[in-house]
Amino acid sequence: MDELQKMGETQNSAFFLGADGIVYAKTINSMPLTREVLKENFELIQKISTELDRPIKVFAESSKMQRLSRCAREYMRSDEAKSYDQYIVASILLTPNQLSKMLGNFIIGLRKQARPMKIFTDEVAALDWLKKI
Repeated sequence: MDELQKMGETQNSAFFLGADGIVYAKTINSMPLTREVLKENFELIQKISTELDRPIKVFAESSKMQRLSRCAREYMRSDEAKSYDQYIVASILLTPNQLSKMLGNFIIGLRKQARPMKIFTDEVAALDWLKKI
């Protein structure tokens, strides 16, 4: 992540545009992921995609991420949440360890993804995969 331009901030994440065209989302606090937090993040992704006039690739770092509430899991399966898929080309979630990766894969499995999404514990491998999409 060389040059980064701040694109916005939500309750739990800061979003930056890299020189590589990837949008980097960095978790800034350890609050639980609620429906409201997810919706706010999706709305900012929509805004960034609209400003750039293209769907975006998202690199989400989750070292401070906390549990996903039941309402948030239900929201991820909703038509409203799926309506944001058009703004994302592909996304990765960088997790700090294998346990987090396992839990993340479980959460991703909650709904069929309209776009490629993968979870990594290795930043270099994650960026390599995302850049190839």
